[in-house]
Amino acid sequence: MADESQNKPYASSFEPKRISIWKVGDESGDPYTNLIGLASVFKYYEDMFLPTYGGVLVVTDTQENLVSSMPIEGFEKVEIEVEDVLNESYTYTFRVWTVANRINKDRRQIYTLGLVSEQALINEGVRINTIFEGNIADQVQKLLSDKLSVTKFDIQKSANSVKLLPTKKTPFALIRSLQLKTIPANVKPKSKTKSSVGGSSRKPNITINSDVGNGVEKTNGTAGYLFFQTRKAYVFKSIDSLASTDTKSGGTSVVNKEPFVLSYGKDNTESLNKIQEIVFKSEINMMKKLRDGVFSSIVCYFNINTGKYTEYVYSLADVWKDMVHMGSQTNLPSAQSKLSEYPSRVMSTIISHETWYNGSGIASNDTDDSGDQSTDNEYPDWQKQYLSQGISRVGIMLNQELTISLTGHLELCAGDKIEIRVPNQTDDESRKKEVWDPEHSGTYLIKKLNHQFDIQNQSVYTVLDLMRDSYGIIDKDSNFGK
Repeated sequence: MADESQNKPYASSFEPKRISIWKVGDESGDPYTNLIGLASVFKYYEDMFLPTYGGVLVVTDTQENLVSSMPIEGFEKVEIEVEDVLNESYTYTFRVWTVANRINKDRRQIYTLGLVSEQALINEGVRINTIFEGNIADQVQKLLSDKLSVTKFDIQKSANSVKLLPTKKTPFALIRSLQLKTIPANVKPKSKTKSSVGGSSRKPNITINSDVGNGVEKTNGTAGYLFFQTRKAYVFKSIDSLASTDTKSGGTSVVNKEPFVLSYGKDNTESLNKIQEIVFKSEINMMKKLRDGVFSSIVCYFNINTGKYTEYVYSLADVWKDMVHMGSQTNLPSAQSKLSEYPSRVMSTIISHETWYNGSGIASNDTDDSGDQSTDNEYPDWQKQYLSQGISRVGIMLNQELTISLTGHLELCAGDKIEIRVPNQTDDESRKKEVWDPEHSGTYLIKKLNHQFDIQNQSVYTVLDLMRDSYGIIDKDSNFGK
């Protein structure tokens, strides 16, 4: 790997091609200057929980005095082009949003340019105050295209439609408010059943007091999308789709052909697949998940059209096998399964199917109201199908979080899936049978990405925050949930 480029002899090597900056309003011609001789550090960020990518560029200005002579006033266009060790070229396009940490010393200035996508700045000045209506995925794409001039999308079809007044929300705020309310098109909301919460035939081996009685309705299904930007496109996809490797059902394959490998011994060989460092950030935070209602929650619904009050309980144990998972763990661990029988969070909300309905039929899609899924109401209230489901789906995706450092892998994006291998922390005899840790190795989703470029030394490292909802290596048995 290291010898594939004579000019870039190390796995961490890269070549900066240009760092161009244009004056505001003068972007059709040549750039104002090339900062490649002035820049020292460049960092690029993507995050699945943020609607825009960003970066920082550290400039050591000894002769240009750009902050005054240009001058830098904000919204300048910046393009950074680099070439990695495999001779692949990547271009990052930004706008300047801040100048920070400026120091004057010995006739030189050092300052940091804060960089974001153009849409991030335009979004702050756009307010939506017209009715937002239609299929959620379709309308998200239309909103991004019409209001923010976005041309590249990775958007998954949704099953449900909405009609609402945005009350002057920004496009990003409006889309983020719809994330957990969106149901994938390939998921059909399941009919409810009577819950046995408080009187379960599966008697747990621990005693938990609960005032939730028999006969409470039970909700099922899955919901929840994520909205974020990568260097390739704006992404609005279901969490199940992002976790899935089944390309036939809308998932995506693991991006690295060979796993990224951590070695605890001394290894001075140059390799693109070597994990430099690994930190396990968070595992089994049961208290937070209980308070968020990830395992089980109860929602009190009041239908203002009929005056009917109902309570619905959601249990993760009932829907675990219906979800897409990233590990080989087939069941919830026994303690989580037991806790899923007792709601740990209580929520309340108002249901109104009639808000946007002018017909003479039954507006509700709920059998409680003598309605069904075939109602001619285009905008029924779907809260029973997404409220608990969306909260739980996001919560379990954070079951296992870790951070790894690699040599520069500029092809990676937030939302990609990668395969990693961690050595088995056992004695030598046991390691002969199982080289890799069978639970912590496997497939992970890139939650956050940070490319760290040292421009002067022409080296780059990629730091990845990873997450997944279940343990184990695919196609190998896991001890979790047994």
